[in-house]
Amino acid sequence: MPDDRPPLKLYGHPGGAGLALRRGTVPGRIERVDVLDGAAVVSTTAFTPPVDGAAADADLALTPWRRRPGAPTVVVHYRRHQPESRVPAPSARSSFRLDPEQIGDRPMTQATPDGSPAQTQGPDLIGAFLDFGTSRAVCGVFDRRRVSGSDAALPAAGVERARSLLPVQLFATDDSPDPAQEIEERTIGIPRARGEAWREIFGCAPLDVHHVSHTRPRSSDLVVTGDSVDFASDATGERVRGAKRHLADLEHEVPGTELSGRDLFRRVYARFAELVADELELPRAIGSLSVTFPTKLPPDKRDELLDVLRTLATKVEMNIDEAVAAAGFAMMKRLGADFLLGVEAFTLHARCPEGGRAWEQPDEWAKARAWHENLLVIDVGGGTTDCALIKVTVVDATPAAAGDSPGRFYKLQPQVLASGGRLNLGGDRLTAQLFTLLRGKFGIRPGDTRFQGVEKAAPRRELFHALWEAAEAVKRQGLGMVTPATVRVCATAPGSAAPDSGAVPFAQPVSPDGAAPAEPSAAEVTVTADELAEQLRDLVAEITWLAGGIARGGLDVSGGGHESVDRVLFSGGSMEAAALRRGIEDGLRRRFESDQLAPTFEVEFDARFAKTGTAVGGVYLDAVADLSPDADDPEVIPELLRGISYLDVDASRLYVNLAADFHVRQGSQRAYEDPVFSRGQRFELEPGGRAYAEGRFTYPVRAVLAVHRYDVAQEGDEALGAESLWATYTMLQSEADQLAAAGVNVRFEIDQEERITLLLCKGTPGWRLEDAPVDTTDVPHGLVAPPEHEGAPATLRYSLYQEVYQVGVGLREREPLAFAGDQVPAGGLLLHVAARRITLYWGLPSAGMGQGAGAGAEPGAGAPTGDRMERDAGPDPARREFGTLADVPEGYVWVSLDATGALRFHQQRPLRRTVTAPLDLLEAAPGEVFEEVMKSGLFYDESKDPFNGTL
Repeated sequence: MPDDRPPLKLYGHPGGAGLALRRGTVPGRIERVDVLDGAAVVSTTAFTPPVDGAAADADLALTPWRRRPGAPTVVVHYRRHQPESRVPAPSARSSFRLDPEQIGDRPMTQATPDGSPAQTQGPDLIGAFLDFGTSRAVCGVFDRRRVSGSDAALPAAGVERARSLLPVQLFATDDSPDPAQEIEERTIGIPRARGEAWREIFGCAPLDVHHVSHTRPRSSDLVVTGDSVDFASDATGERVRGAKRHLADLEHEVPGTELSGRDLFRRVYARFAELVADELELPRAIGSLSVTFPTKLPPDKRDELLDVLRTLATKVEMNIDEAVAAAGFAMMKRLGADFLLGVEAFTLHARCPEGGRAWEQPDEWAKARAWHENLLVIDVGGGTTDCALIKVTVVDATPAAAGDSPGRFYKLQPQVLASGGRLNLGGDRLTAQLFTLLRGKFGIRPGDTRFQGVEKAAPRRELFHALWEAAEAVKRQGLGMVTPATVRVCATAPGSAAPDSGAVPFAQPVSPDGAAPAEPSAAEVTVTADELAEQLRDLVAEITWLAGGIARGGLDVSGGGHESVDRVLFSGGSMEAAALRRGIEDGLRRRFESDQLAPTFEVEFDARFAKTGTAVGGVYLDAVADLSPDADDPEVIPELLRGISYLDVDASRLYVNLAADFHVRQGSQRAYEDPVFSRGQRFELEPGGRAYAEGRFTYPVRAVLAVHRYDVAQEGDEALGAESLWATYTMLQSEADQLAAAGVNVRFEIDQEERITLLLCKGTPGWRLEDAPVDTTDVPHGLVAPPEHEGAPATLRYSLYQEVYQVGVGLREREPLAFAGDQVPAGGLLLHVAARRITLYWGLPSAGMGQGAGAGAEPGAGAPTGDRMERDAGPDPARREFGTLADVPEGYVWVSLDATGALRFHQQRPLRRTVTAPLDLLEAAPGEVFEEVMKSGLFYDESKDPFNGTL
């Protein structure tokens, strides 16, 4: 009997939408449904797992649309059944154009026990990156619902700028219809000119291509009424300025409110998310939320804020600091709307692995499969400054199976080489200096603007805000050009006309309680260009010192001592002051010359995105990378062979080494000379993204244990300051004395978030080695030699190697994982092997061998024969022999060896053998550990807060 039902039924209303498909209408597994209104996508819904539309009727719940489609088209993406194939079927799609009248009402649905319609959670297609700054707040949004086709046409303005840089044509020609071809033809043999031309073309930010948008920057000033918190731009009332400074202590009550920092930030971010959804017309609450943070905000303070914000979205993260987020925006711009052209343009100016560029090392550059630039980011906001040296690398990661295919698989891999910042260094400090200067010029007494602890504080508070606004205006006007300019400031009475356009107004306030604020003694004052230059000098010097030291340190540890900084990126709202940018640029060039670095870096600053670029770059790094397929996807290679190219943004390599030096405090005024953790020290990575680095030294027990972080390498006996204090742990002096007498020592460990763990232990920390051991019976006498006498440690009988290869007539091996003669502590020896597949080898004892001969080996020890041995047939008389020990399974990145010789493999790092309190170590066996994550020494510093009522 024929089925008279329509093959497809679209229904919906503002509260929900759905699609009913008759069986067989779509002959496969449905993965996604798009609803279009003309060319605009109004609803996108992904289905995981896919829904089988071939085997049965399908009733699909769709993401609600923002508007009812006037010209509806339904596009169903699906894959056909291929039961005999191990390769996934290619994606296909079916389109159905409907009449608006065919959109019906939602049919009756299965009710939940309370009688309401059952809701189906839609896919997480919207992510946000919130940047709540000291002065302004902005949000970048990744919205994958907005998908549109594009021919990636080159921007006309960029093309004209590029043409102006091309060599003069000897013979006039008509304008080429293909500007890309024209640039290539006119720059043959001139790679530098070609690179400059393409850089001009990619001078715009291709937000739509990456499904990225952002809110307008709004003032971070807040209005707090009881428990209600709103932004000053959206509410009226008494302003609370500089709330971000209270991230240092969430338990501290924020002045001007009755709320702690914890309560305030919970309400601020919740309100911020609401405003974002309203401004960008998001259909529902944000599902994935990332929050930026200053580089110098310690991890325990980030953890506290994360705990406050977890209720705001399904996923809340803090993985990207402000400097790295700003770099993400620069990377997005560099690659442009057409990333294939963008990669070509990037490589023209980038360095090959040997460090040279196309015009410096043309042969090495042409053979390279990876190219990089050294990018120095300087992000100066209202209250904080963040700096980072980032190695931006583009790798041709095309799979070998694709050969020399016309399509290429590129990976963008940013890596932080060094980073640092200051929490109380920014534009507000300069404004505070100008505030004090203006107050003196207008003859206003300091007490007239100080309102902390004053019973009737309203007049003083209003006068403070009015004078602060005038100081901000002086900063913008006087420092807006590359050279400071003289500024006139006119005091205006309440209700009077504004001064002429060339003067900055100082609008005298009216107190809400009717009391009159103090009046200025002068009607007009002048801030000279020399005075502005003087106020700017110290700020420029401090930022230059910080950024220059980070650049020098990052280049030193990267092995790029012959390289220099290629580009300097200025970011942050305070960088809108051209005089500040010029001062930092000139200071950096002088600093680089003194450090014997090439002062030839290029400067990048985008005035349009000075503040919003951080939010856009953060969401780009955080979410857009999800759109790229994996290079190992079986569908990728055929597409590469057909000429389709891909770009993968690999943010997993951002933090593979330490970005600063960490020193342990030795006394009240100095630290140990050698750092416990060094800038450039590699992390040991394990599955899941976690990473660790162990301290290089052990230390005596002290009642106060403190670790300081140095953005710039410590010089001489530099005094310890509050700015450098990173982590602390305290105990009673009597406890420290008892532990020291018992032989307990101090060690430290750090993770990829720079979270430091204190380890107190007798001897070497031990591990809980509970996995099944590997069979090592083929190793003569075992891998471990017993202690030579009571109290002595067990030792390795043979050296352990990984990946030994026969190469021609010789052997190629890496430095041993562990040497023969190394101690095997009572708690076990733990080794890290970070690779996909590792084969372990043990060095066989033989005459003439040096390291690896096997200290402590038994006389006459035999050796395996046959295919389990590799021999060096080369001319070296010292024969080297290796026996195959075991293959480390893929995904197992830790190898342990205990004092009995048992060998084990681990996917995760084993837990330590711990005690619950430090004094438990007095009776504990060797290897037992007390471990605790150290707390930061950061606190809310009232003296550095210009808005606390004491300025």
